[in-house]
Amino acid sequence: MRLSRIVRILSCLALIVQLLLAVPVFSRTLYTWTDKNGAVQRTYYPPPKEYVKKSQPAVQNQVELYVTSWCPYCKKARQFFDSKGIAYRAYDIEKDATAAARKRELDSQNGVPFAIINGTAIHGYSPKSYESALN
Repeated sequence: MRLSRIVRILSCLALIVQLLLAVPVFSRTLYTWTDKNGAVQRTYYPPPKEYVKKSQPAVQNQVELYVTSWCPYCKKARQFFDSKGIAYRAYDIEKDATAAARKRELDSQNGVPFAIINGTAIHGYSPKSYESALN
């Protein structure tokens, strides 16, 4: 009797975590501006008033990447986004059961890497597809 109650509580907690992770956290504006020393700054807060004329909101891509730690193509996908300076959220589907469940909801195919870039689902490592899905 006690065990079934614990199982129900754990199931509820897992559902809550899954719902929290399903809500995208990409609503913040990223600002790019040049400071008085000529260095380019990227911040989530607006630049000081004296730099407003030089600043503009940066185009922000929404990238989710589903990976495993041992997959060589997953490493290449991460390197692709890192080399372009594109922010992404990586989810290891072997270490995170919630991420694995979310991937199953989004993708009927097996295999990694699996990326969602600005709403476009991309299977496997494909720099051409990544480029075309980015802003």
